[in-house]
Amino acid sequence: MKNSFPEDFINDTGHKSDTGVTDFPGSVYAATGSLKGEILLQWDAVREANKYIIQISKKNRVSEAWQQFDFVKDPLYSITGLKPGKEYSFRVAAVYSNGLGKWSSYVTKKVK
Repeated sequence: MKNSFPEDFINDTGHKSDTGVTDFPGSVYAATGSLKGEILLQWDAVREANKYIIQISKKNRVSEAWQQFDFVKDPLYSITGLKPGKEYSFRVAAVYSNGLGKWSSYVTKKVK
């Protein structure tokens, strides 16, 4: 799924809450799912986030451009249809009413 936003919407500046603290998902955790080609992702919920954006990259291409994967409401997601035996990296950012927060650190997982 590909969505488009104005360039100034997607950035790495983070979002400052009322307390002055920048909120972002932190670490993303990945586990192999019970279905062939499935990876389960989970991260800490971010206060004031409207939704989250998930990006995916092939393991050996983490330094290259990430691909937008999906937008989700909850900090839990099941990705299916991935190629068994391949490694993928994932990262997440919170989406606020005024823009996109900082990206989480990425996690890499091999699909079983």
